[in-house]
Amino acid sequence: MVDNLQFNPYIMPGEFEPQTGVWLGWPTFQWFQDPTLDTRRSIASIAKTLSDHGVPSYIMCGDAAGISRAQHWLTANGFTISPIMHFLKIDQVDIWIRDYGPTFLVDRTSRKMAIASFRQNQWGYSTEEDPESERMSNVPKSVFDYLKMDSLLSTSVVSEGGDRIQNGQGTLLVNRAVELQRNPDASVESLELAYKQTLGVTNIIWLNAGVREDLHSDWGPIPYSDPSGQQILLYGPQTTGGHLDEFCRFVSPKRILLAQVSPQEAASDPIAAVNYARLADAYRVLVSSRDQDGQSFEIIRIPVPKTAFREIQPGEPMYHNFLEKLSYSGDAPPFPTGDPVYIVRSSSYANYLVTNGLVVAPSYGDEGKDSEALKVLSSAYPGREIVQIDPSPLNYAGGGIHCATQQQPLPSAVH
Repeated sequence: MVDNLQFNPYIMPGEFEPQTGVWLGWPTFQWFQDPTLDTRRSIASIAKTLSDHGVPSYIMCGDAAGISRAQHWLTANGFTISPIMHFLKIDQVDIWIRDYGPTFLVDRTSRKMAIASFRQNQWGYSTEEDPESERMSNVPKSVFDYLKMDSLLSTSVVSEGGDRIQNGQGTLLVNRAVELQRNPDASVESLELAYKQTLGVTNIIWLNAGVREDLHSDWGPIPYSDPSGQQILLYGPQTTGGHLDEFCRFVSPKRILLAQVSPQEAASDPIAAVNYARLADAYRVLVSSRDQDGQSFEIIRIPVPKTAFREIQPGEPMYHNFLEKLSYSGDAPPFPTGDPVYIVRSSSYANYLVTNGLVVAPSYGDEGKDSEALKVLSSAYPGREIVQIDPSPLNYAGGGIHCATQQQPLPSAVH
């Protein structure tokens, strides 16, 4: 399942290693009319935070007109365009650069760089042959051409970067449910071979499920209750079906940050109850697993945000351009066309960006949980400043800070 590749001398460095900069995609459309859910503000806030800390950003805007629109929006909305914000004529398709954009690799001996390229099918909602899927699949090659890198490692496997969590030393975490949904005709063995040959990993650990609110949207809604106790249904806003970066990250080669639901939360919230069991299973797998050298991992726990949702009307793009058009599974209730629906916020304290001297992390206006998450991240990343921003526009579009960013490693500093 890997094209013309017998041996891969490259490996993806850990996200905690030194970087040249961070890649972003400028939004080309909005899922909601509410200006508080404008994803341009989230992308601009990330780029500003990077710039304030001396980290270059590479913002793909499609073409010259796209660059002009991005820069005009930034200045019109009070953002300063820094000299280290680089606006590029590369087709970004959407904002989820972590998932379908370039995966940067480094040869630890020669320090040469490569890019890994996976196939895309729009998170399993379409086919690889769909023109939009093809555009996504082509983004790594476009970045490769722009940077004139040494090698492009391509595979026919469908996979998104948000579900591939690596320690930079040869160990890869993936979610069985996601990877097999994207590649229904593939075996675990063939997928492992593709990951090893494309990413240079030697040790693969399979987790079994993602968090409940990151459901695959066409599975049908989640039964829930609003604050008054009335039963409602929560729909997923183009959610992925279980990406690992919603709950599990490497903070160093042997330390894993894992989300945690308290027993009290599980007892009072049905979504938290499902996540309590799923995260307990993930903990069990990780505690019993070993790294590429046979060493055990240290597990650090971080809280989960409270479940949040909002009502959307039939006129919203998320409603009529996505949810209304899905083919729901046979046992799901029919979509209530013409009536408002509720969508769940795919929020997570684990969906953050690590870069040089900095962690760009989520904050949700919950003083207790925000402070607890800040404390955990400060301890996990000593020497880095933790800057918290509200990622709700990204969350209600189906992703987060990590999903919308991709780090480019600094080859000379890779160990």
